[in-house]
Amino acid sequence: MTTTLSLRRFTRAVRKYYLGYLFIAAPVISTVAFLLIPMLTSLWWSFNDYSGLQPARFVGLANYLELLIKDDIFHRALRNTTLFVILGMGIGPTLGLITALLLNQKVHFQSLFRTAYFLPVMTSMVVVATIWRVLYNRSGLLNVALAWLGLSPVGWLADPQWALFSVVIASVWQGFGFETVVFLAALQSIPRELYEAATVDGANAWHRLLNITLPSLRPVLLFVYIYGIIGSYQVFDQVFVMTGGGPVYSTTSVVYYLFSKFQDLRLGYASAIAYILFIILVFFSFVQWRFFGERD
Repeated sequence: MTTTLSLRRFTRAVRKYYLGYLFIAAPVISTVAFLLIPMLTSLWWSFNDYSGLQPARFVGLANYLELLIKDDIFHRALRNTTLFVILGMGIGPTLGLITALLLNQKVHFQSLFRTAYFLPVMTSMVVVATIWRVLYNRSGLLNVALAWLGLSPVGWLADPQWALFSVVIASVWQGFGFETVVFLAALQSIPRELYEAATVDGANAWHRLLNITLPSLRPVLLFVYIYGIIGSYQVFDQVFVMTGGGPVYSTTSVVYYLFSKFQDLRLGYASAIAYILFIILVFFSFVQWRFFGERD
């Protein structure tokens, strides 16, 4: 009887809201087909020795243990990626905040400057990486400038000491325009009355920055840093185009190493790398949710 009643209620709900169900059917089916099922499949692969050519052989946690304990290249890739995140998130948001503070003043051609800073963000990373690879060339513009100054040329992408930093610079140049726009929007939402009252009380520009601007930007700063950290841990395009992970694995990132294992048909091993990265990203997403939840 209970089952029949529930079925009738379900039928009435479908008839009443069928149009809504029809609208959400496509995204739900797409999410299940192209996200949920591949994720579950990849999770199963991560516990197997699987090449895609032969039947999967269950190995339990062997892939994870090899990655975390024995695989020196993965350790190097994880260090490279973490260093990339630290450098990129140390330079990028700082530049974005400084640029936003400057653009928030009454300057001529303000819209033109905003567009100029945001234009690299709209450009494909492959295009940006290709341009910077030309600039970093042995006879590229940067080494030509160094020669004019009487300095020796630098192997920007050929020297392991410079390669990762060179990739970071290209990435920061491409991305800090996004942070500029986000900070600028937040700055313009701060009530002007706060600054006027602080000025009347004798506060100088530095005091206004520390006591009004930065506290007001706290939620935006958290968003920019957590969003940037999550994106930076997935760095791939610029490494693929500019260095191919070299020289001597000095720019190999976690995602690039994952890609190389898929190329080697070690699908189970690559899936384990993907899930280790997934755990890292879930951690930072949790931190973001925790901070914003407390703020709300």
